[in-house]
Amino acid sequence: MIRLDPATARSAAAPPTVPGWALEVSGAPHEADAAFRAGAALASLDSLARAQPAWAGAWRQRLGLKCAAAAVRLAGRTEDEAALRDAWYLRQPGDDPGPAGTILAAWKRLASRSSHVRRFLPAGALTRRRGERRLCA
Repeated sequence: MIRLDPATARSAAAPPTVPGWALEVSGAPHEADAAFRAGAALASLDSLARAQPAWAGAWRQRLGLKCAAAAVRLAGRTEDEAALRDAWYLRQPGDDPGPAGTILAAWKRLASRSSHVRRFLPAGALTRRRGERRLCA
């Protein structure tokens, strides 16, 4: 079941948008300009995801289905998104979902909760040890 966390959910009137300067196309774009604009788009997407709109759970489930379909393809199987979804929801309770269904179950579990890193890592996991980089700031 997809649940909205009321402690972190905000009801925004309008979703964040990409800044106008990032959408302007003037002449032939350079690689640096494309990278900068891609970063601006990712920052906008990140702020949208962190705002936890009411539809965020459905969005995570949809992305989980897409990731499961990609993982199933990498495993050499032929199931696509529709076949995975149908096989999952049309099976009887207690039935074995099969190899592709097991992959989908793992992605559904991952997509069922928010991706805030600090919530899922044990205390001290983000501190640096000798010769290691930090995972996040």
